[in-house]
Amino acid sequence: MLRFYFTILYSAFFVVINVRSQSISPQINVVGGDVFRFSLPFGKSERTVDIYVPSGVKGLKHIKTLYLHDGQMLFDSTQTWNKKEWKIDEGVATTLASYTHDPFIVVGIHNDPPNRYAEFFPQAVAAYMPESYRSLLMEKLWNGELKADAYLNWIEQTLVPFVENQFNVGKKTKDRMVMGSSMGGLISLYALCEKPKLFGGAACLSIHTPMINYGMFEEGMVEALVVPFNIYLEKKLKADRQHFLYVDRGTETLDASYEPYHKLLLTTLASVGYDANNPRFLEAIVQGTGHDESAWAARWHVPLLFMIARNNSR
Repeated sequence: MLRFYFTILYSAFFVVINVRSQSISPQINVVGGDVFRFSLPFGKSERTVDIYVPSGVKGLKHIKTLYLHDGQMLFDSTQTWNKKEWKIDEGVATTLASYTHDPFIVVGIHNDPPNRYAEFFPQAVAAYMPESYRSLLMEKLWNGELKADAYLNWIEQTLVPFVENQFNVGKKTKDRMVMGSSMGGLISLYALCEKPKLFGGAACLSIHTPMINYGMFEEGMVEALVVPFNIYLEKKLKADRQHFLYVDRGTETLDASYEPYHKLLLTTLASVGYDANNPRFLEAIVQGTGHDESAWAARWHVPLLFMIARNNSR
């Protein structure tokens, strides 16, 4: 396996970033392109990023970038914890090949399992929560520290500049999209609120509207978490002509419990301009589907096409 080290100077930030890179196409089973793995500095540690470059975009310029959370679950089920995957490469090579759309690459950001809740919980919402509940979650879920703002700042200040210096991608807000499922849906919506100049669209699959670990569902949860989250959205999110938003949920397994919280979310989104009359908003209830990578693999192309399709199929 080829392994090499290099240093890149980002003129925009006047800092030197040490990056470890290796091509891992022979190790990760993908079709229709190549996957490259990078280890980027993340605080005192590193964060792994897998970048999928479809064969059809090679040689093109100003292509779009899809940033996906939980990046270790995207490409190869033989290497995931539950032996399931999003089938990103298969989707590009088959389903998406039937449509005319803007070319894109996929940046899969690996999560940090012990800190996934801390990084993906919308941090600013904690200010609207009762202190007793905030303290409980700080101990039980967040390992003593909320990290969503640091995670988004790292994406903005380290990851995006790296990608845009290494690949022929567009560098405007409209050229970047973010997507995630479950808690990854929450952090994607939070990114649209907190970093409106960073992403031109957010797709939130099976968005985890209860806001909390399923095993912690209890009376008082709605008032302590769900209502504060919607208050935050009312204050922070406003529909405009620049940003796409997609949200959905299934009807089976964990998604079956989302119905009342999802309805509240839709009411809140409508109040800020994301409703059925907005061409930049799309919402779906996906019947018969549950909460796993197989379900998301079957439909991730829908929000992607919503954000980048040229409105005509081949």
